[in-house]
Amino acid sequence: MDKLAQAALTWNLDVLKEPRGFIKLLQFLLAIFAFATTTSVSTSSSFSFKCNSTADNRVIPISYPFKLSNVEIKLPLCGDEKKEPAHPCCDYNSSAEFYVFVGVIVFLYCIAAIILYVCFDDKYYRRIPGVRTADFVISCVFVVLWLIASSAWADGLRRMKIYSDPSELFDSRVPDCKELKCDTTQGNFATLNVSIMFGFLNLIVWGGNLWFLYKETHWFSEPELPLPGAHQSPSTPSADAI
Repeated sequence: MDKLAQAALTWNLDVLKEPRGFIKLLQFLLAIFAFATTTSVSTSSSFSFKCNSTADNRVIPISYPFKLSNVEIKLPLCGDEKKEPAHPCCDYNSSAEFYVFVGVIVFLYCIAAIILYVCFDDKYYRRIPGVRTADFVISCVFVVLWLIASSAWADGLRRMKIYSDPSELFDSRVPDCKELKCDTTQGNFATLNVSIMFGFLNLIVWGGNLWFLYKETHWFSEPELPLPGAHQSPSTPSADAI
């Protein structure tokens, strides 16, 4: 307990009031919201129909990692004839999983950075310029990753909305519905829309934080050295020396 108390006394909690510490906490929370709003979604598109006055329906579940080609739609809708089941078009797991991967590694990095700021600020962060430079460079990489991941997932979500729309499914996959006049219900993608917003919000916050991290590097604080071969002009003799 004494060692824990001594360690707690060396913590620099004031760093969390500085931009680099406060923004890191914000980035930590935004990363959680980004991947949580993507992985927690569970919705479905469906259509109902009647066969000889008997009501029936088909459901297309939509959940992470959004591999819609694995979903089977039993055919035919009416009758005992055996047909191959239909499948919604395409998989969107690559862009969704990459987006979640970026969110998770950012989440872990924020934990490590906060521990570094709070527990080892004077011992490592302030004394070793390379640590501050690495923090800045890694943050630049995360800006690029958030841009790529958010853009890819936004495009993947747009296409998933199109190809999970029941009307599209009927035209290309389940033509029986044209005769049976199916009633359709499309899935709710509101949470996934929010996940895209969190992705681009992460991009903005990480991009804005680069300036504060750059000010901590030796590139900003190192004094300019005179150019090689430059000579200072001789000083003018003072009046007392004449």
